[in-house]
Amino acid sequence: MQSSSDIIDKLYRQYEQSMYHEAYEVLHDEYLAEDAVHEAFLKLIKNCGKLTDPGSPAVRRYVFKALESAALDIYRKQKKLREKCLELDESVENTAASEEPGPEVQSDLFTELPGKYASVMRCLFIDGLSIRETSAVLSISEALVRKRCERGRKLLEKTLRQK
Repeated sequence: MQSSSDIIDKLYRQYEQSMYHEAYEVLHDEYLAEDAVHEAFLKLIKNCGKLTDPGSPAVRRYVFKALESAALDIYRKQKKLREKCLELDESVENTAASEEPGPEVQSDLFTELPGKYASVMRCLFIDGLSIRETSAVLSISEALVRKRCERGRKLLEKTLRQK
């Protein structure tokens, strides 16, 4: 009988590349696709006792079902993040429109944020850079850009509600 680590090792060698390509088709992002494969393997490790023959069609279906689940979870989280971004954009635009000044209002709002959030928000909303471009400019990962953007938005929303 094969050990759990042998089974996972075989699954990884056999399916990792095709899992990555499948996840990329859903997520259209290299890093998110890698995250989906990672999450799927974590699930496979937890349920390794159910996996007996890495080459069987049933195990292949299980592997790709785990990947599909992980990729869709990540997709949903990204969708929520994009929706929150749009809400914040509208909120900032409405505030700027009501006060008439323009981009200075957004810039002033960002000065109230901690530096690490303000720099990300400036790149994304003032300079109009993409997440990938912001990542390159600030020398941080795209995932960190997304997280700082999300946290910065929450802080801005809180600030706007207080005003």
